[in-house]
Amino acid sequence: MGAPITIFRLFRLQPCGRELLVRVERPAASNADQGALDGADRFANVAAEGLLDQWQRHLRPACAHPHTSSVVAEMQEDPVGDDLFGPGRRALAVWVAQTEYGAPWTVLGTAASEAEFWQQVRLDDDLLRLGPLAPAEPHEVDFLTDTDLSPLTLP
Repeated sequence: MGAPITIFRLFRLQPCGRELLVRVERPAASNADQGALDGADRFANVAAEGLLDQWQRHLRPACAHPHTSSVVAEMQEDPVGDDLFGPGRRALAVWVAQTEYGAPWTVLGTAASEAEFWQQVRLDDDLLRLGPLAPAEPHEVDFLTDTDLSPLTLP
């Protein structure tokens, strides 16, 4: 049986350039059952897209022109820092480092500085196995979780 997976996905909206980081849970599924794995993936994708749609509706009064969204980063490991394990519906500063596996795979997290971010990455064997590449880039994001699927009130 495959364990549940926490997925962090960073979306960028164009033309405004705003970014949304979502945290969703992919449910556990049997590794021996491709249908169950596909269903678990669909569940996580629907939750992430639901948060993106909800966020876009929330932004419409301030940014009324049509948007396109793209996934600019994804991570399926525990991030650096505790902030991304807390509640959503808030703005956060995050660090994003590309990995040797290419886009959209990243290592991300919160830290007071890039140096602190890398110090924390170096202490985590799971993150090191992802092959993170310097430099890490700072991003100002709105953060939502799959428990936030209801009317939004972001700052």
